[in-house]
Amino acid sequence: PWRFDFIGNWAGKVTLPVGTYSFLSYNDDTASVIFSEDSGYDGYEATTADADSPDASCHGERSGDRVLRTPDMLWGCAYGYVDLWYDGLRHTVLGTDKSDRGSVFSPGFILTALQRPLTAHYTFRIEDVRNLSGVRSMSATLSGMAGSLSLASGVKGRYPSSLLLKVKGLDSETVGGDFYTFGIPSEPDAPNILSLYVVIKDGRRFCYKFDVSPQVRDAPDPMEVTLILRGLTIEPPSEGDETGFDITVDGWETVIVNIKD
Repeated sequence: PWRFDFIGNWAGKVTLPVGTYSFLSYNDDTASVIFSEDSGYDGYEATTADADSPDASCHGERSGDRVLRTPDMLWGCAYGYVDLWYDGLRHTVLGTDKSDRGSVFSPGFILTALQRPLTAHYTFRIEDVRNLSGVRSMSATLSGMAGSLSLASGVKGRYPSSLLLKVKGLDSETVGGDFYTFGIPSEPDAPNILSLYVVIKDGRRFCYKFDVSPQVRDAPDPMEVTLILRGLTIEPPSEGDETGFDITVDGWETVIVNIKD
């Protein structure tokens, strides 16, 4: 493969021998995305690194699912065939196969790479939360999500993974956050469970689980998804024991929460 790195989004000039190529472009100013650069055009994938789950026995609905970091914002463009001739270059229309080879001709040797978003933006909010003042820390995972993406075809990885999410308080009764994701697998077979991990001020730990599969899969725009949950009562700290010193060795206590419309 020939690799060229450019500063900014306007790219620049390259020098190549006459021949036939496959073409990929993408932004690589990312902190958490890992690119499989040695797998060829069709196998060129973006993935993310493993993450430590707050509790492996609580997240998701299936044991053995990987817990991954969320990707950064990612854009890209792909042409399966680019023929570089002495009089110009020919390339396929974006998303077409070899039968359309040479359908676009550029006598000026200019290849326009129109970038499309490769990662979806998700926002989640949990409203009407009671006893939020008794919380010491929070984090979350979302299961049933794709762990990789093909830059050439846009096909998501088929095996479901869980994403580790940051959670912050938005007001006295609301928590939430936002993140980027490759989306759901091409053939989703695992539910999308949002697991909220809460450590309260007396040291006890609770995992509150919400099935958000309908909101994820029926979203009007799969590239801009909003998950809204309402009605969560967090266990209050023991009276007079808010020092944060945990004298127990118990694990997470899992609570299934029904979503309120």
